[in-house]
Amino acid sequence: MRSPNERKRNMPALGFKATDLAIALAAFLATSAHAQSTEAGGSSAESDAAVLTDIVVSEDPLASIANETTGSSIGFAKPILDTPRSVSFVSSEQIQLLGISSVDDLTRVVPGTFTTTRYGLQGGINVRGVAADMYFRGMKRINMQGHARTSLAAMDSIEVIKGPPSPIFGMGKIGGYSNLTPKSGRAKIGTYLEQAQGFAQVVGGDYMKSEISAGAGGPMTIGNKTGGYYVYGLLEDSESYVKKVGVTQRIIQATSTLDNFIGPFRLEVGTQAQNSITSGAYMNRVTQRLLDDGVYISGQPLINLDRNGDGAIGFKETHEMSPIKGNVGGSNRPLNQTFAWPMCNGVPCQPDEFPKIAGIPETMYNYLEANPTLDPDRYLRNQGIGGPVPTSGQLPIGFVLDPRTVQQVKVDQRRNGAFETEQNARLAVIYADLVYDADPDFQLKNQFFHDFLDSYKNSYLPYGEKQDIHLWEDKITATYRIPDEKLPEWLRINTLASVNYRETFGKITSSGGDYDYRQDVMFNNGNHYPNTIFWNWLDNPSYDTGAPTTVVRDSTFSEMGVGTMFDIDFFTNTNLVLGARWDNSKAEANDYDRFNENASNAVNGGVWLPQRTTRSWDDGTSWSVSLSQKLPGGIRPYITKALSSVALDGANNIIVYETVNAPGGHIGEAELLEYGVKGSWLQDTLFFTLSHFKQTRTDISSASDPTASAEVSSTETKGIETELKWSPVPNASIQAYALFAKAKYIIPQSGTYEFNGRDLGFQDVLDDNGNVIYPAEAFLYGGRVQMTIPTAILEQYNARNGSPETQLGLNMNYRFRNGVGVLLGGNWFSSTYSDRLEMLKIPSSTTINGAVTYDVGKWHLKVNGYNITDERIFRARNSDTGTNLVSVMPRVRYEFTVKLDF
Repeated sequence: MRSPNERKRNMPALGFKATDLAIALAAFLATSAHAQSTEAGGSSAESDAAVLTDIVVSEDPLASIANETTGSSIGFAKPILDTPRSVSFVSSEQIQLLGISSVDDLTRVVPGTFTTTRYGLQGGINVRGVAADMYFRGMKRINMQGHARTSLAAMDSIEVIKGPPSPIFGMGKIGGYSNLTPKSGRAKIGTYLEQAQGFAQVVGGDYMKSEISAGAGGPMTIGNKTGGYYVYGLLEDSESYVKKVGVTQRIIQATSTLDNFIGPFRLEVGTQAQNSITSGAYMNRVTQRLLDDGVYISGQPLINLDRNGDGAIGFKETHEMSPIKGNVGGSNRPLNQTFAWPMCNGVPCQPDEFPKIAGIPETMYNYLEANPTLDPDRYLRNQGIGGPVPTSGQLPIGFVLDPRTVQQVKVDQRRNGAFETEQNARLAVIYADLVYDADPDFQLKNQFFHDFLDSYKNSYLPYGEKQDIHLWEDKITATYRIPDEKLPEWLRINTLASVNYRETFGKITSSGGDYDYRQDVMFNNGNHYPNTIFWNWLDNPSYDTGAPTTVVRDSTFSEMGVGTMFDIDFFTNTNLVLGARWDNSKAEANDYDRFNENASNAVNGGVWLPQRTTRSWDDGTSWSVSLSQKLPGGIRPYITKALSSVALDGANNIIVYETVNAPGGHIGEAELLEYGVKGSWLQDTLFFTLSHFKQTRTDISSASDPTASAEVSSTETKGIETELKWSPVPNASIQAYALFAKAKYIIPQSGTYEFNGRDLGFQDVLDDNGNVIYPAEAFLYGGRVQMTIPTAILEQYNARNGSPETQLGLNMNYRFRNGVGVLLGGNWFSSTYSDRLEMLKIPSSTTINGAVTYDVGKWHLKVNGYNITDERIFRARNSDTGTNLVSVMPRVRYEFTVKLDF
């Protein structure tokens, strides 16, 4: 029997042993003891070199970083002030002070990173409203896709670059990308610590927050070669705002650098291993009244689908207990039905003008007639047979809720529908670089990078999933500055060339079906019970009693590219950056034998789809042109035009069969036009940037294009972004940003949309006093329904909703001389619709955060308060195809941090 508390697993448990962290730290502390007994190489560690990070530490954590050098934006190492792109930089001090540990935290300080959720999990970072790439030390990672919690606390610095990647980085996504740099024992100016240093930290707080981390780094010598190392570890075992969702993380991160490893080449190696165990959740049965007034429609399904009493519902049981009319098909299943879009005066009705049809479904009427005690006053049966009817001609009985249990109640927002029992992911990266940079006019680097994700997701739904994603890449980059004596005095030229090979393999096995609305979060303390628990292939792949696999798919695609760039200065103050790249890619996609749950005779015997394979080659070109000018008064206007090739894989890094087989190929195009102005004044204590951008996918023009649904968004986004950083005195700083952006679909892409019962046309059932005893929505919460949106309607609703069009952020920090510091910040996000048809409006939100810090000697104490005004905040999911699900963000919470340096 399947129980919500005891879950059988058909695979070994994923995870690292808790002792791994202790062993790693002990080993590195022993190494540090040895390192202290030897003389560190390199120059002596001065104040700006004696840090454990790869950043320049300023006196104030939020101070201006106009002169911070970035090599992640366009390929050349240029100060952010001189970089002709919108770039945001977050230092390790900001990460620590602001309590930045998750993707959602990044939104507080970086414009354009508002990220919608996938079952409440934010793995990847959205940039400018669309999914973005993530880089690790300049090398592209696999997509996080909401299967693991991305831990930003382990990072030394975070750069967010807006728009498609530079030609030097290869194919990438439209919105932009983030570059995460881990902690390192080598200072940015190339020196190492004279002795080992480190820290230990404990974080606790509301929702049983429990996190410990520690890091240590220092110099080392191997033979006559000098270098440095750093090791970092984190353990977390916490609860979360959602009562049924826990957070367990284990992270081990180590880096090492050795000078003159091979001739003049420096060796940089490292790894990061993470085990993330959590689960996903949404608030279900969402209506506008729930968002505005906190009223939830409670009630349990009328029919018990667990016929054999084994504790969960199998595929065959759904057909036996909720029979359909006619043959099985994609639009006609026991808990999944399709409705035709109604017509009004000969044209498709507007979404909010569907005709209201009296009556209750025929199957419900007949069942209540056979069981009259379920409707003792005949309120429902008196409505007669009616209501909207699906294209199959009959709404199965499994859709409706039991009228004895239906009521409208105040919702407990922490009782989100915890649909997943476990999301267990192992992630690891390994890198090894050989770097020659002793000559400032010539650098050569070979970078090797390997990344993998091994993910297991079990749930209370028919959906269960196992993913294996692997990526490896090798890239060679050379930079050469043409000697000034070979050029006119008014001209300087820096050149860069790169060649790389990247290969990505992804495999997924799953069983389908998400019936997210059956669970009543206000019943049984929010726990599931047999009539809301389904078998999936992970627990019971049997056709007779469980749920066979419906997806067994993998793909392999390579990216081979060569690119070159030129950084040209004219008369000192005019800069032109040119770049071009060519990529070639081979892709193979396989669909293996899998159960066809939509076959017309699926319920009478196992029907399996045959294996299919397709292969293709494709290529693409990328280029960019940027022009900037230094004007008097510290002002630098710039303009950038770029075209970038993009791989049309999905969120799970798998290219599906239809995309590989598409006539246009599996490589798309993205275009960016950005112009703006940057400025730095008052000895670089005041930094300002303002930009206007337009970014779009340019290779798609038809809704029938099979690549339209790839994760590379088929949208156009326009907006204005501004950022201000000011440090009026050494111990105070102000940081603010504003983003005004609108996104729209560039084609009327066809697709299905989920309606609730009220929007579809069902009517409330009232008692004799006019009180609602059976809300219209209750007719459908046992299953899910969809409609195909007519093109005429799609053309009227082309906005890509979900992300607020106006986003504001402010952070202010002040440090007193006695070691006390205070931080006050906040964000305002405008209201937005959660869905394409604009049926559900998410209210605007104001979030206020604060912190108090105290530093004395090597001790650092901090108390952070988040959402301290206790606002109710909702966030759209990562799809805009319906209104029934949203994420509920945490209410007020406090965390305390104790850190000891040693």
